[in-house]
Amino acid sequence: MTETMRYTICPPGHLPLSNRRFSLVDIPDLKILPDLWPNLDSIWIGAGTVPEILHRILNGLAWLVRWRLIPSLTPFASLFHWTMNLVRWGEHRGGMFISIEGSDREGQKQERSWHLLAEGDAGPFIPSMGIEAIVRRILDGKKPASGARAATMDLELDDYERIFQNHTIYTGQCDSIKTNSSSESPPLYQQLLGQAWNHLPQSLQTLHSKKIVKVAGVAQVERGASIVSRCVATLVGFPKSGRNVPVQVVFQRETNGELWTRSFAKKSFSSLQMKGSGHSDRLLMERFGPFTFGLALVTTPGKLHLIVRSWTLFGIRLPAFLAPYGDSYECDHDGRFCFHVEIKHILTGLIVRYHGWLVPNV
Repeated sequence: MTETMRYTICPPGHLPLSNRRFSLVDIPDLKILPDLWPNLDSIWIGAGTVPEILHRILNGLAWLVRWRLIPSLTPFASLFHWTMNLVRWGEHRGGMFISIEGSDREGQKQERSWHLLAEGDAGPFIPSMGIEAIVRRILDGKKPASGARAATMDLELDDYERIFQNHTIYTGQCDSIKTNSSSESPPLYQQLLGQAWNHLPQSLQTLHSKKIVKVAGVAQVERGASIVSRCVATLVGFPKSGRNVPVQVVFQRETNGELWTRSFAKKSFSSLQMKGSGHSDRLLMERFGPFTFGLALVTTPGKLHLIVRSWTLFGIRLPAFLAPYGDSYECDHDGRFCFHVEIKHILTGLIVRYHGWLVPNV
């Protein structure tokens, strides 16, 4: 419990878990896995409990044991069990990941990770699913060998995937982006979406590719009615209300991201989009002046949703429950890129809502 790391669990195209703190734990897998893969240099297995404040308290107590200031944490077990059942705030969802790091044939470092996301109460059922999977294999005529042993080779991932389909459990694989001096990195959105990129409509893939530098179209714009929301919209530079407003978006690809300059009639505003890291790993970061928003890219059939997961002011993290929100997405209509952006806040109501279409400006 004294060794920790942070990680974001996110099957491609799904809403990621919040960035979690994981602590090293001692389990039988640490003895079993080296026998299966003798070439492994190191194995790290951890648990990431929430709320994080309790996790950090447990880390601190573990250090006291390590420094021999207290003999054991066993006397505190019942207290921690009571506290964990009492203090239960946080996301009602969980997950796990497996990450493998190594080098390819050219000697370049690579990472491949497998992510599992369990919504609601689905997670606690996973340990018992192994029994269901074995029963299914027996019914299919694949009876396992008799005897007590580590059953690491008796089931495959496909056996579990078959069962996951009946629950709100989602999985996916992420690969590190391989780049070198002779090859370009994939587009920003493709890096973040991974496998889910291939499920986007062609018009969305085209707009987010590096080939497009300018698009144009038409939008319908609606401003909020309150004085505060209008002031906020004016400060940011959002367009005024109007119908059939001509729109132009210019993309400027930079080393640290993409600069989007949006022009509605004669009104323009810009934002810088980039790949998140650290607490914002696997999020699209969009900066408007001193504010930066962490957006999750979530795919549904025919749509790409952008969901606010975090925000900062001058780099200082702000409470998530006070973040702007709204129904924002991209979609395809008759082969044309369409957008719908809605920005609201609990203190102001609607700030701005605009929707329309864009096509490459040739």
